[in-house]
Amino acid sequence: MNLKIKPTEFDEVREQIKEHLHSLSSAIDSFLEDHILESAHYQLFVSDEEAGFAAIHKGSLVTQFSHLPPFRKYGQAVFSQVKKLEEVQAAFVPTCDEFFLSHALDDYRQLNKQAYFFAASPELPEYPSSYALRRAVESDIELIREGSGDFFGDIKTYVDKQKLFLVLLENKCVAFGLMEKSALLDGVASIGMFVTEPFRQRGVGTATLRLLMDECKKQNVRPIAGCWYYNHLSKKTLERAGMFTQTRLLKIEF
Repeated sequence: MNLKIKPTEFDEVREQIKEHLHSLSSAIDSFLEDHILESAHYQLFVSDEEAGFAAIHKGSLVTQFSHLPPFRKYGQAVFSQVKKLEEVQAAFVPTCDEFFLSHALDDYRQLNKQAYFFAASPELPEYPSSYALRRAVESDIELIREGSGDFFGDIKTYVDKQKLFLVLLENKCVAFGLMEKSALLDGVASIGMFVTEPFRQRGVGTATLRLLMDECKKQNVRPIAGCWYYNHLSKKTLERAGMFTQTRLLKIEF
């Protein structure tokens, strides 16, 4: 096997990555998507024929590994070479990506459960009609910062890109919602929320997620979500809102 691994720009493999992600049984959330978008990308060639692609985040974390069908028989040999690129120590692998997962498991040192990926159930529970959702505007930035701290990171960018919402109960802001359309999966948006401290444990989180799912429906996108594997409260809130999980994100160390 004559293998060549060539660094490339993201735009050169964008369509291949999108096609690959659409072929998986579950959608990935914005957390993993951001890692992929921030990765260094590589094209894989076998005997001078394009065989697939790989991506490595910040030199140490493999975030993508895919082969075209005719070249999958070379997967183990190629993955062993990908692990020698940069300073690779681990991989982020969603369990819905069987080819990537199988090769990451062949010779691993440690497996860590990183996150749950959620999708919306066909039938969703009702929520109190007293809640309302309003898109955040520039004048809301300080309110969001005071209420959520650094949870959303660059709040102004999220507001400018119309990704943040205020959740109102009797005209009082009780939570903040996030809806982030995917750059790699057409018709998909990741949703998330932050409930202000005085209103926690009152069903506000569940209502916020339901409002965001309704907003996704209005915009003709499919809602997905993710949470850290050990955030049991977030998992329960997502499930109460009518979401379910069948996919995990694993961090596999070599």
